[in-house]
Amino acid sequence: MISASITYRVFGPIFLFLCFLSQETNAQVSPFIDIANAYNGLNIEFLGVAHTGIYDQGAAEITAYDEATGVVLVTNAAKNTLMKLDISNPVQPEWVDEVSLDSYGGGLNSIDIHNGIVAVALEAETQTDSGTVVFFNTENLSFSHQVKVGPLPDMLVFTNSGTLLTANEGQPNSSYSIDPEGSVSVIFRATDHEQHTVQHADFTSFSRTQLLQKGVRLSSMDENVGKDLEPEYITVDETRGVAYVSLQENNALGIIDIDNARVTDIVGLGEKDHSLEGHGFDGSDRDDQVQIKPWPVFGLYMPDAIAGFEHADEFFIVSANEGDSREYGSYSDEVRVKDLSLDPTSFDASIQSDDQLGRLQVITPFRDEDVNANGDVKKLYAFGTRSMSIWDHQGRLIFDTGDLVEKKTADFFPEDFNSDNAENDSKDSRSDAKGPEPEAVTIGTLGGKTIAFLGLERIGGVMLFDVTIPDLTQYMGYVNARNFSAHFSEDDSEILDLEAVVESGPESITLVPSIDNTNAIIMVLGNESTGSVTLYKISYRHATTSADVTYSSLPNGFELKQNIPNPFNPVTQIEFEVFTPDVLELHVYNILGQRLTTLHQGPTTRGEYQVEFDGTSLSSGVYYVELKSQHHLAYISMLLTK
Repeated sequence: MISASITYRVFGPIFLFLCFLSQETNAQVSPFIDIANAYNGLNIEFLGVAHTGIYDQGAAEITAYDEATGVVLVTNAAKNTLMKLDISNPVQPEWVDEVSLDSYGGGLNSIDIHNGIVAVALEAETQTDSGTVVFFNTENLSFSHQVKVGPLPDMLVFTNSGTLLTANEGQPNSSYSIDPEGSVSVIFRATDHEQHTVQHADFTSFSRTQLLQKGVRLSSMDENVGKDLEPEYITVDETRGVAYVSLQENNALGIIDIDNARVTDIVGLGEKDHSLEGHGFDGSDRDDQVQIKPWPVFGLYMPDAIAGFEHADEFFIVSANEGDSREYGSYSDEVRVKDLSLDPTSFDASIQSDDQLGRLQVITPFRDEDVNANGDVKKLYAFGTRSMSIWDHQGRLIFDTGDLVEKKTADFFPEDFNSDNAENDSKDSRSDAKGPEPEAVTIGTLGGKTIAFLGLERIGGVMLFDVTIPDLTQYMGYVNARNFSAHFSEDDSEILDLEAVVESGPESITLVPSIDNTNAIIMVLGNESTGSVTLYKISYRHATTSADVTYSSLPNGFELKQNIPNPFNPVTQIEFEVFTPDVLELHVYNILGQRLTTLHQGPTTRGEYQVEFDGTSLSSGVYYVELKSQHHLAYISMLLTK
């Protein structure tokens, strides 16, 4: 069943500045909030903040909510402790308990909660050794039991039934002399200290040749591909018993049969063509300007966090396409464009200047076909795509935000565009790297909408996207409470003011039911750079001018067919058939929901119709066609490629 709102497409920014007095710091906080006009039923309210006072050491990184006690648990990597945060008064959250993890292993990386038990992922003191998961009771943080898993468990997640999965990254040591295999450990009946069992899903059934043919990026020549594959983040399809794991450095997704603890497939995610209009980026930290435009570069998605949701009985995966390089002391796969010898038939030499792409950090050539006979580079690959994407259950790309993330942050923070997360007065300093670095993503439901919450690690803040219909994803809004005027730099340690900065470096997003409003949630951000946890109240109701439309409940008055050809350049034909005479409107919109043209409008009799759409004046990208009457509504998406 597909539903939509007849006012779904009208956009335009609303800028809201909400001021409040923090009861903890007595400092005025003015978060920036943008809400798209089509979502004027969306409300975002800053509630409060809890500080650890620890700068840029991951002192408040991963958060998880415990329904049994109503508290949020937070990882503190700086102290290697698990902290408990009371949010019963979300305007003034309070630290109430803390437990040291020093006696259980090395540093902690992740947590999740199930039925009053919190699972904590700990790497070994020697990072290449097997890690562990330690279980505690959430009520008093008392120890329950401990289970050995694979090397460097970087993330873990419970299924609804209580099975626990850990993404064991298996990174090599600094000298690259030891490189353990990556894996996913599956702990059945994980919270039962006596009856739990462990199985490890590895990648030994796949060959190097097989994965290269699938488009998986491999850095090593070792035939044991498990050493090269590094599981990063897991999301679970509860209905089908399948887990998806992002293999970030490999630009791939692993698909796992949970019951049998078996990797059934590995899917390469492909590449994003940054030379297309609407898919550009700012590639220089030395150009003294915001310069988001197409470049002759391909981005590898390389997602960090992923999250999943259902639509029309299908499972979809949302990815935060951060990108990541491999730097292990003796080894690095990162190089600046100006230090490469470029094929003169593929590139203009001017792009190697510092104010163009010269300082852009790209991936060292890793495929024979990317260099010519002289060893000159024919194709440039960037780390990450500075975007959020949606994939179907087979790993096929459904939607990508293009250059929207960078363009929005440039519009809202032109003087702090592409700032670093650990330093103010750092405008443009991340343009030569990975830009805003989409890091965290989670899925929530409000007012009948499925919403993706996307955390931006570098400049900070969270963007909201309506993913209710995956291929018609829309930008909803953006919130960022970071104070770019406060003293915030390692060089200014004596006057560093973390409380004034409020938040920076969101690493995790947790959604908590709001006690006083069933149509609202509390969004909890773990901010690794400021060592703070920030809380927002978010609610959404349809505007009174909206009317929900559901295909299955409406008379089938017409059919909108897929345009031909698709993709197209620059002209395509749009066909529709009318079964019942009616007054119809046919509109075309861009990815921002702005109406570009009306192709048909007025009373329409029975019959088949064809209209032509000319995209000569438009940039490459996804466009949407809407056909509607008073009682019926249909959409298709079109891809213009130039």
